[in-house]
Amino acid sequence: MKYIDSNIIAYAFYNNPFQEKCQHCILAGGMTSSLALIEAFNIIEMQSSKEYAIKVIKSILKSPISIIPIDVNVIFEALKRREKYNALKFLDLIHYTIALLQNCESIVTYDKDFDELDMKREEQ
Repeated sequence: MKYIDSNIIAYAFYNNPFQEKCQHCILAGGMTSSLALIEAFNIIEMQSSKEYAIKVIKSILKSPISIIPIDVNVIFEALKRREKYNALKFLDLIHYTIALLQNCESIVTYDKDFDELDMKREEQ
């Protein structure tokens, strides 16, 4: 299973060079987190409108993507990894931790901050 980062979700829904590839990624399925949906909403809203961002997130909720909620356990597990991955922003550490806990094979993202982790980073 692949973990789909927020930039892949966002890029799929507004005009940019990655749009078509990101759309295919979403249609192929995988998993993401409630945090990624929040981040994607903010990006899409800035690129278009709040109404469009709401429609997009609702469509993701109906897509073949599994959405993992953020809970106290995820935050605790991320905090345990904080020292090892100190250069990683905490929000990205949450994404990485979820991918690890869910036994994902890779993180699909354009964010190069994920390059130095113990999990493969894929671009679309």
